[in-house]
Amino acid sequence: MAKKKNVSRADAVRDAVDQAFKTQIPRERFSELLDELGNTAGRLKGAVDELRPATEAEIKELRSDIEALAARVAALESAPKPAPRRRAPAAKKPAAKKAATSTRTRKPAGEPPAAAS
Repeated sequence: MAKKKNVSRADAVRDAVDQAFKTQIPRERFSELLDELGNTAGRLKGAVDELRPATEAEIKELRSDIEALAARVAALESAPKPAPRRRAPAAKKPAAKKAATSTRTRKPAGEPPAAAS
C-alpha cells in the first residue's frame, strides 16, 4: 500500500486537472462543467451577499428614513382635524310608473289559434 504524502490544496487541484486532461474529457463536456462551475460560483456569491450584515452607511440611511417617517407621523397626528361635513338630506325619488298592460291575453301553449269567421 502506498503512503499518502501531505499535499497542499493547490497541488491537489493541479493533480485533479491533470487527471481530467489525461482521461480526455470531450471539449463539450468540459465546457459544460466550466459553465456549471461559473453558475454555482454566482449563486454562492449571491447567498453570501444576502447573509452579510448591513454596513454602517446602510444603517445610517435607515435611521434617517425612520426619523423622517416619525416626523411625518407626528405632524399628521398634531394637525387639527377638519370638522365633519354635514350631509345634505337625500332627495326624494319620483314614484316609478307602472308599465301599461296589454288588453290581449296570451293563450296557453298547445292550444290551436281560434279560427276567424
